Amino acid sequence: MIYFDNSATSRFKPKCVIDEYNRFVLNSCNSGRSGHKDCIKTATKVLLTRENIKSRLGANDDYEVVFTQNCTESLNMAILGYVKPSSHVITTIYEHNSVLRPLKYLEDNFGVKVTYLMPDLTGKIMPSQIENAICNDTTLVIVNQTSNVTGISQDIGEIGKITKLHNVRLLVDTAQSLGHEQIDMQNFNIDMLASCGHKGIHGMQGIGILIVKKDIALKHIKFGGTGTDSDLLTQPDHYPEGYECGTLNTGGVLSLSKAFDWTYSNFNELNRQYKYLSGEIIYGLKSMRKITCFSDFPSTVISIKVDDYSSSEVAEILNNHNIAVRSGLHCAPKIHEYLGTINDGLCRISIGFNNTLSDCHTLLNILSKL
Repeated sequence: MIYFDNSATSRFKPKCVIDEYNRFVLNSCNSGRSGHKDCIKTATKVLLTRENIKSRLGANDDYEVVFTQNCTESLNMAILGYVKPSSHVITTIYEHNSVLRPLKYLEDNFGVKVTYLMPDLTGKIMPSQIENAICNDTTLVIVNQTSNVTGISQDIGEIGKITKLHNVRLLVDTAQSLGHEQIDMQNFNIDMLASCGHKGIHGMQGIGILIVKKDIALKHIKFGGTGTDSDLLTQPDHYPEGYECGTLNTGGVLSLSKAFDWTYSNFNELNRQYKYLSGEIIYGLKSMRKITCFSDFPSTVISIKVDDYSSSEVAEILNNHNIAVRSGLHCAPKIHEYLGTINDGLCRISIGFNNTLSDCHTLLNILSKL
């Protein structure tokens, strides 16, 4: 199958990632729960993974890495753990339901006020919009660095200057940008960063990260064993163990370190290739009068609408030609409302390391017949 669904999960996994995952599976132990040498060795590798991730993303010793199940859990942990009743949050209409739904819950139950910013004609959220929306009660700004619907990326560095100036915390969702966009937490003034391992970084499913500044005290949304302070019935507040309840997905963690190594060692080459392939697809789509492309810039995410076909029909036609894409609302309803595609959604083509120029031409040939 020609796989163009890499924004849902990347199909390609480097051999070093698979080998590290298998190595742990064949020598499993519970990191941080016992004192035998295998456990200590694994715990050391988990610690080194945290440091590797921080170094790749420009996070110094003021930050800590908490491992989660996925980006959704990371965002929930950050939002529900940080936002206080009756406070004000600024976010954008690009956000995923893993941001929108926790915010809706806080609006309905705790009197939290939320401002949803709309993009300008270029698709950008301007830092001035954020500055104009900040009020005395504003405590958090949440921004999706790269949209999973249109592929547009925001200028996090400039947004971070505004939040720092006004002493407001900044949470960035990097589910679609990790491995594709430059991220420097310290220089961008990012206070919390949520992401996952199974997309642009080429790791396994079931592992997410929340990188958080140590001076942020998050309320707990999960409770249980941490391997620390086991005599207490209250949840420990120290990072990271106090926020990692139960057994870690240790195979996912250790292989994630290899995924960061491989992706960042090939970062420039990979993203040049992605932009080349996306440019080829977008250029081809422009000649098709019955297709509207909602991503007219090089990106790993390209969403389209075909006249006289629903998004699911387009996806099914492509599936019948052995091509995988994703149709629907992509769990991001507000941006679809803005685009006028809320009733049917869009068909999303997402590029990865597994794709070739031949794949792009095959896709365009089939779409041209519609």
